[in-house]
Amino acid sequence: MLTVILAFVICLGVLIFVHEFGHFIVAKAIGIKVEKFSLGFGPKIPWLGFKKGDTEYMISALPLGGYVKMAGENPDEELKGEPWEFSSRSPWERMQVVFSGPLMNVILAVLLMFTVFLIGRKIPAYLMTSPVIGWVRENSPAHKAGFQVGDKVISINDRKIDNWEALQMMIVSNAGSKLRILVERRGQHLALSVTPHEVGDMGLGSIGIDHYIPPQIGSVNAGYPAQKAGLQAGDLITHINGKAVGHWYEIAELIHDHPGKRVVLNIRRKDREFSVTVVPMADPETKQGLIGIMPSEEMIIKKYGLLASIQNGLAETLRQAKLTFSFIFKLIRGKTSPKSLGGPIMIAQVAGASAKAGIPDFIYFMAFLSLQLGILNLFPIPILDGGHIFFLIIEMIAGKPLSIRKREVAQQIGFGMLILLMVYVFYNDIMRFFVH
Repeated sequence: MLTVILAFVICLGVLIFVHEFGHFIVAKAIGIKVEKFSLGFGPKIPWLGFKKGDTEYMISALPLGGYVKMAGENPDEELKGEPWEFSSRSPWERMQVVFSGPLMNVILAVLLMFTVFLIGRKIPAYLMTSPVIGWVRENSPAHKAGFQVGDKVISINDRKIDNWEALQMMIVSNAGSKLRILVERRGQHLALSVTPHEVGDMGLGSIGIDHYIPPQIGSVNAGYPAQKAGLQAGDLITHINGKAVGHWYEIAELIHDHPGKRVVLNIRRKDREFSVTVVPMADPETKQGLIGIMPSEEMIIKKYGLLASIQNGLAETLRQAKLTFSFIFKLIRGKTSPKSLGGPIMIAQVAGASAKAGIPDFIYFMAFLSLQLGILNLFPIPILDGGHIFFLIIEMIAGKPLSIRKREVAQQIGFGMLILLMVYVFYNDIMRFFVH
């Protein structure tokens, strides 16, 4: 629990602080007086602060980010018409100050992604192995296109494929786009065409293939039917209800299809064989059967050189940005469920889990969240940076700012929208917590 709290505070604190630092540094560069720059919110800690020039630097009691107070930024305060006041600067200059916050979050995301690739990231070992297909799901795009177990992928759209990492990246990033895939089958080259379909809320591409995963238990979840039946990590499942299984997905499909029904598993444990009976519990959301087992997965640390880290960091940031926009647009069009949205509780849980997994995972999560913060803040919703930019664009076109009354009404509407959104994501978080 302590790890979750610390990870949440560090993650959110750094991201909000960097965001506010973006506003601060550009305001200073333009010549706007910054009255306060605080690390944290709430009452300031008296002995942890100082004043330099016009700015009071302080540390406040709540270490969740920070804030910047610029002279003349509040429409209600009395303006002196001085050039160092925020409201006295041109719309273009004010837009630079507002835009710099989200921009800093995007820049931070790129730098953190670069760091992850440079120090090494934990990946499944199979991603570095030869792209030989070990599983083809029935009725999937790959199955209909004629792919078979044992096919080795040589190239996709004339781009050479050396390992499973390259293969997966091409498939997940090309949902809805036709791919020309050259495979090697029993010494002969064969050209196949397939169009990945979209799966999940992020719209990732899938054709229904995977690497070979042995039907061996890697871990057993506490409190689930498998643990109660005495199954252990390392157990090899050879048959289910008398049917031989040779791949982990065969186990998953058979278990998923039998919620609440007795299932007989034949187990090989070291030098002995025996059978156990389990009754899969139904997943509250999908209604599929679950017994609480996970496959064994070897993990390795892969490090990249300086140039490769820069390239991969930029590419991964762009890929995540594309997926974020895709998810948002699907949400707006009703193509994905808003139940997938998460709030502070979900962020804390994921932050804690990533911190426990290791520094690279935690840095990657921070990069992902920083990118989301930067993108979402640019949406033209009053009270967000994007809303302020929208008002400034109107001011530039009309030659005068919107009236204080209109801005106040817009801010109230935006604030109300955010409150409703926060209530909804809190509800989602709570429901996930109690259901799972």
